Amino acid sequence: MKYVITVVLIFLSGQATAHQWTPTYPKLKPSFVEGIYSTELKLFNSRNDVEYYEIQVLDKEMNGVMFATNQRVIKVEYLETTKVVVYIREQDINNAVYVCSKSKLLAGNETATVVSSRICSKLK
Repeated sequence: MKYVITVVLIFLSGQATAHQWTPTYPKLKPSFVEGIYSTELKLFNSRNDVEYYEIQVLDKEMNGVMFATNQRVIKVEYLETTKVVVYIREQDINNAVYVCSKSKLLAGNETATVVSSRICSKLK
């Protein structure tokens, strides 16, 4: 009986989806501008309910750290991958711990069960 209940609950439970953000441990390298370091990450959108993602750089307490990128909020279509290059000033390297991507939900979304997701990579 326990087996049947477990199987039924598995089939009735909702599907958990999130996007992919790689590599898990990116390395900062000197960029073409003196005093600026960069790293390249890839964002794969495996969520058909989300198209926009916000890029963040955070310290160990999850507070924002200054950084630059081509776009802070990027559009990534369902099942597409995009490359994101993040630039951090040399003076901020010691504070920067995480580079994150956070799904941005549209305000008019009718689905009550939609969940925002944030995935972070830890800088080496």
